[in-house]
Amino acid sequence: MSNSATHGTTQQHRNANSQQCETERTHQEVEERLSSFEERLDQKDEQIESLQQCVEILEQELADARDRADHAEAVADAAIGHVRNLHKELNSLRKGQQGINKTLWEDRDSHDGTGKIKSFNSRISDLEHDRVDVSDLINSDVTHDIEIQRKTAARLVAEREDADSPLSGNKHRMTFLWREFIESAQKTKGGKLELDSSACRRRLEHRAGIHDPNTNTVQRSMKMLARHTRRDGGVSGSGEWDDEDNLVRFEPGERGGQVARLVANAEEFREFAAEQSRAALEQGGEESR
Repeated sequence: MSNSATHGTTQQHRNANSQQCETERTHQEVEERLSSFEERLDQKDEQIESLQQCVEILEQELADARDRADHAEAVADAAIGHVRNLHKELNSLRKGQQGINKTLWEDRDSHDGTGKIKSFNSRISDLEHDRVDVSDLINSDVTHDIEIQRKTAARLVAEREDADSPLSGNKHRMTFLWREFIESAQKTKGGKLELDSSACRRRLEHRAGIHDPNTNTVQRSMKMLARHTRRDGGVSGSGEWDDEDNLVRFEPGERGGQVARLVANAEEFREFAAEQSRAALEQGGEESR
């Protein structure tokens, strides 16, 4: 073999070795890049997972914050209701004290009964101006025309004697709602008096001592009240809480609409209240003779 041929073969081997080395370097670089890319993907997956956990934590914190806000709102509503009831009670006590003071001065000025006559004249004036004493409707000894009055009077007598209530369950609770209706029912443009279940719930909680009464308890007590207001003095049958013969009727709420409520014809209830006051006044006049 000539030197020229030998030199050509050697050069070919060198070129081949060089290409092989280049290929191996390229392959190694590709593997390194692929390995680096996989590491970055793993890091991204970890970051995504971490962010998802953060989102879940934030969502839970938001839900907890909403629950706390709802609870705070409920507590605030209860506090407002309690303050309003205390305000009403304070006004009632003030009026009672004023009445006592007035009677004492009248009796001191006259020992021949004219003080009582002045008191009766004052009540007549109140009656003429539709100013009706709540006690005429709930606690008079003589004006028990409907059953709810008799039941309420029985409970109040037991309370004054520090005895257990003669009523149980819904009958006991309905007597508190009767007074709430008299004191707080709102007159509507349609000529009705209405008291919604929220007001009834607050009365039961703050006056009847029932902690957080549920909807069924509230509505059963409202229905029981309606059934005990028949104008003939009887009690409507079970399920007849919306009977037209009831002075006060129960109207169930509508899903997404009005809440359950107690309803009465405003004019009819005014006439009933006035008649109760007249009867109490007449009875008081007979006792003074």
